[in-house]
Amino acid sequence: MHSDIDKLLADIFSSEDSPSLRELFEQRIILLNITKSQAYDALGMDKKSVEPILDNEAKQVDTIKLLKIGEFLNLDVEKTIQLYLNQNTAEKTKELNRTRKAKFIFENFDLAGLKKLGFINDIKNLAEIEERIVSFFGLKNIFEYRDETLTRVAFSKSKISASDKLRAFWIRTAYAQFETINNPNEFDRDRLKHLISRIKPYSRNEKDGFFKVCKALYHAGITVIFQRHIPQTQVRGATFVVNNKPCIIITDLFKRYGTIWFSLLHELFHALYHLDDIKTRSFHLTGEADLWLDNEEEADDFARRYFLPDERYKFIVPSISNHFVVQKYAKEWDIHPCLIYNFYCYDNPSYWPGYNKYDPGLDESVQKINAIPFNKETVSEIILEIKNNLELV
Repeated sequence: MHSDIDKLLADIFSSEDSPSLRELFEQRIILLNITKSQAYDALGMDKKSVEPILDNEAKQVDTIKLLKIGEFLNLDVEKTIQLYLNQNTAEKTKELNRTRKAKFIFENFDLAGLKKLGFINDIKNLAEIEERIVSFFGLKNIFEYRDETLTRVAFSKSKISASDKLRAFWIRTAYAQFETINNPNEFDRDRLKHLISRIKPYSRNEKDGFFKVCKALYHAGITVIFQRHIPQTQVRGATFVVNNKPCIIITDLFKRYGTIWFSLLHELFHALYHLDDIKTRSFHLTGEADLWLDNEEEADDFARRYFLPDERYKFIVPSISNHFVVQKYAKEWDIHPCLIYNFYCYDNPSYWPGYNKYDPGLDESVQKINAIPFNKETVSEIILEIKNNLELV
C-alpha cells in the first residue's frame, strides 16, 4: 500500500509538464464534437460544479465529482488524482505528504516512550522527529524504517501496542548497530564450541572477564554487545543473524552480574543449534513470547547446567546460607559465587532480597561493549568505540 502511494507522489513531483484537467477537457469535447453544455449533461453536473474543478478554483472538491470528470476524460482513478494534485499548488501537495508522514510516525512509533528514552525532545514536533529518525538510522526517508523482516513480529497483530512499537524500535536499532560493526571475521562454529568450553572461569573476573570473552567471540565471528532493555518489555537477550553471522545483545534486565553470564550462554546455545531457524526471520528475542522457537527451556537448562550442573547444585543448596562455603566451592568450580545464589533464587524467589548483596552489579563489566544509543546522533557514533575495543589486539 505504501509503495503505491510512494509511486503516486513520485509521479506527481516528476510530472510538471503533464496536461491539466482543463486542457484534457477541451481536447475531449473537440474529439467528441460536443458542446460544453452537452459535456455537463453527460457528467450529470452543472457548469458551477465542473469549471472550478477544471480550473483549480474549488475550495473543496467533491471526490465523486472529480472521479466523474476523470471517467469522462478516460482516466483511471490514480491518473485523475495525480493530475488534480499536480495542478494544485506545490504547497498543497507537500501538505499531503506531511500528513502521510505524520500518519506513518503515529502508526510506527511510541513517541512518549521515545521521549522517556531520551531519543526525542518534543512529541509534538513531527518534522524534528522525522529528521531525528532518518538521521539516526541513515535512511533515505522515514518510510524506509518499516523493514518488513525486522518489524513483522511487532506489527503482525491487528492492534499494535506502545510496547510493540518500542520493541520494534529496539530491534531496528540493534540490527543497525550490528550492520555498522560489520564483523570481518568468518563465523567458525567449531571455534565457538571450543570457546564455550573455556568461558566459565572468566565469570570470576568482575571487571574484565565478560569483555575478554566477548572479544574472543568477536574473533570467531560472533558479535556481542550490551544494551539497556526497553521499558515495558522483558527482553533479557537477543540473537540476530547479520551477514550470516550470529550477533548477540545482552540487556540489563534485572541489572545483575550473574544474569548477563546466564544470558550469554543462553544466546550462545541458540547460535550453536538454532542459527538456521533464526536466519529465516533475522532475530530471536529471549524473554518475550516467540512463536517460532519453542526451545527456550532447553537453552535455559544448557546455560544453568554449564555453570552449575545438577549434582553440584544439589550439593551446595544445604549450605546456601553459609557464604564462606559458597565462596569456597565457587572458587573450586571456577564460577562467580553470585551464579550459585542466582540459580537458588530463581527456584526460590523470596530469597532475592537476602542474596542480592552478593551480586556485584554489571556496570563495570560491560563498559567496553555498552551501547547507549538513544542520546547519540547516529548509529555509527555509538558503534565506533565498541568496534575499536573489540578489534584491538
